[in-house]
Amino acid sequence: MRIGRLPLLLCIAILILNSTDGGGHARADSLPNGVQALDQGWNDEQRSWWYTASQGSRLLPLDWMQALETSGSTETFLSAANVARLGYLPNPVSTANPLGLPVGFAVDQDKTRSADLMCNTFPAACDALTMRKPWIGFNCSACHTNEIVYQDKRIRVDGASTLADFQAFEEELLASLKATLDDRAKFDRFARKVLKNGISVDSRASLESQLREQIAWQQLLADKNRSKVRYGHGRLDAQGHILNKVALVTRQANQPDTVQADAPASYPFIWNTSQQGKIQWNGIANNIFKVNLLGKETDIGALVRNTSEVIGVFAHIETDRGKAWRGYDSSVRISSMLSLERQLAKLKSPRWPENILPPIDWDKAARGRVHFETFKCAGCHKPLAWDDLDSPAQERMDPLAKQKTDIFLACNTFLHRSKSGNQQGQKIFAFAGDKIGAIEFTRNLLVNATVGAVVGQLDELAGGIFNDVSPTGGPVGSSPEAAGVEYLPGVSNIFKKERARLCLTSEHELLAYKARPLNGIWSTAPYLHNGSVPSLYDLLLPAKVRNIATDEIMAEMTGPTRTETFSVGSREFDPIHVGFVKTIVPGDSSFVFRVRDEETGEPIPGNYNSGHEYGTSSLSEDQRLELVEYLKTL
Repeated sequence: MRIGRLPLLLCIAILILNSTDGGGHARADSLPNGVQALDQGWNDEQRSWWYTASQGSRLLPLDWMQALETSGSTETFLSAANVARLGYLPNPVSTANPLGLPVGFAVDQDKTRSADLMCNTFPAACDALTMRKPWIGFNCSACHTNEIVYQDKRIRVDGASTLADFQAFEEELLASLKATLDDRAKFDRFARKVLKNGISVDSRASLESQLREQIAWQQLLADKNRSKVRYGHGRLDAQGHILNKVALVTRQANQPDTVQADAPASYPFIWNTSQQGKIQWNGIANNIFKVNLLGKETDIGALVRNTSEVIGVFAHIETDRGKAWRGYDSSVRISSMLSLERQLAKLKSPRWPENILPPIDWDKAARGRVHFETFKCAGCHKPLAWDDLDSPAQERMDPLAKQKTDIFLACNTFLHRSKSGNQQGQKIFAFAGDKIGAIEFTRNLLVNATVGAVVGQLDELAGGIFNDVSPTGGPVGSSPEAAGVEYLPGVSNIFKKERARLCLTSEHELLAYKARPLNGIWSTAPYLHNGSVPSLYDLLLPAKVRNIATDEIMAEMTGPTRTETFSVGSREFDPIHVGFVKTIVPGDSSFVFRVRDEETGEPIPGNYNSGHEYGTSSLSEDQRLELVEYLKTL
C-alpha cells in the first residue's frame, strides 16, 4: 500500500465505523463473483462493513502480515491459496476493503499515545511507535460466516459457523514468524517490504527485535493453549483461549496448572443472538438488560461478551495495573462493537434455497413434523420464524448429566483457575460482586477484565449496570453418586476421569449446554456443540461412547450408530442427509475428525459424539429421513 493513500483510507474507515446503521453509503462489493447471498435482511453495504469493521483485535502490524511468507516457501501468508487452505473466505477489493483482505480480517489503527499498550511485553515495538501503525486482527465475521457449495453453485451464509482451521492458522503463523527470523534471506525480503525507503542498519535491527518480541508473546500463548486434541476445520476452543489469555495478562509467574484448551467447540451460529437470555453454548454470559450507549441501544451482557471475545482474539489489554472500576487500558473498540451488535440484531436466519438446492418434499416434511412433535423436540427447541427478530428465543439450559454429550467445554470453563495478580481484592463486576481471591476462577478474572476494558472506553457509565453479567462462584449443590459408576469408560487419563466426576456430580448453571430455536439449522453442520456429528441424519442415530458406564447404557447396540470418523473441510453440501460431504479422501487437505484415538482406540475427551438422542434411535430409516426433511423447513 502506498503511504500517500493511508490518510484517505483511514478517513473512509472512520466514516464507516461512525455510520448510524453500520453500513455507510460507500460502494461495496462484499461477494466474490459466482457467490450468491441468501435473503437474511442485510444489504451489500451492511455485509461489506460487517466483514471489515475493527473491534480492536491486533494480531500483527498490517505491513508485517502483508510481507510475511509461509514458513516453507516464498508464498505470502495472505495469498489466496493459503487463506483458502486454512478455510477463510475471500472478500473482494472494495471501498470498505481496499486491500482485498479475507472476510473478518480487519485493520485497526490508533495514532495516539493510547495505542502504546503492553509496552512491557513489546518494548522495541513501543519505542519504534509500531503500536501506532495499522494492525491486522479478526472481527466476528471471520468466525461466523460460511459458504455452501452445491453443484458448482456457492451460497454465502452470514452468521453461520465458519469452516476455518484457527488452530492451524495460529500454528503456521508462528512457524512463519520463526522462519523469518531464522532464515536471513527470508528476513531480508521481509525487512525490505516492511521498511521500504526507511531501511537502514538501525531500522533492520529494531525490526528484528520487534519480531523476537512477537514470537516470544505468541509462543507464550501457544504454550498456554497447548492441546493434544486437534481442532480441525470448523472448531475452536474459544473459551479456553480467552481464559488462557486472561491468565497471561495478569503477569503472574508460576501460574497454577491451568486447564488446557482441549475442548474445541463448533462456532455458534449467531442469528437471533440478541433475543437470547444466555450466550455461548454453556451460557457463560447473560443478556441482562438494554441501555443507551453513545446513542445506540445495546445489551450490557452482549457488550461484555463481545469484549471478552476480542480480548481472546488478539486485543491488547493491561490488567496488571489500575483498577477495573477506573478502567483498564485496551485496544477494544466499543463504538464499533455497539454497531456490530446492532446490525447483528437485524440478521435473519437463512431459509432453504429451493432455487439452488433440491426442492423440499413438503408431504415428506409434514410427516417429519409429526415425528418432531412425537419426540417433543419443541420442548427444548422453541419455534421461531426465520424473520422473527423480536420474540424471545426461550432457549433452555440443560445440565450436562441430562444432555449426556461431551462435557469438557463447560467443565473446563467452570474449573479453570489462575493467579489474579493486580485484580486480587477487586470486585468481580468492578463495582459489585464478591472480591477476587489470590487464586480465582479465571472466568471471574475475565469478567473483571472485560468490565474494566468497557469502563476504560466509556468513563461515564454507571457502575451498577454491570451486575450479574456472568454466573460466578463454585458448585451450588451436588448430585448423589451412584455406586459402581465409571466416568469416561475406556479412557485411561485419570485426571480427565476425575474432572468428569466433579462436573457430572456438581450443580451450577454453567455446567449445562443451551438448546435454542432451530431456525436455519440446516446450514450449520457439523452438529452438537463440539462439531462431532457430520449431518442432521447422523444426529438422529445413537452414539457408542458415553460419559458414564452402567449395565443398561453399555448394552450391545443393534442397528446403525453415529459415525466416529469423518472428513471436515469440504464445502460440498449433502442435501439428503443435510451436512457437508464427509467422505475421507486419502491425501486431500481436509481434517479427519475422530471420536477415538487412531492408535489406542480410546475415546477422546472433547470429541465425544454422544448425547441429544432422546429416543430418536427408534426411528425407521424412512422416518429418520422424514424428520430431516422437516428440519430443512425451519
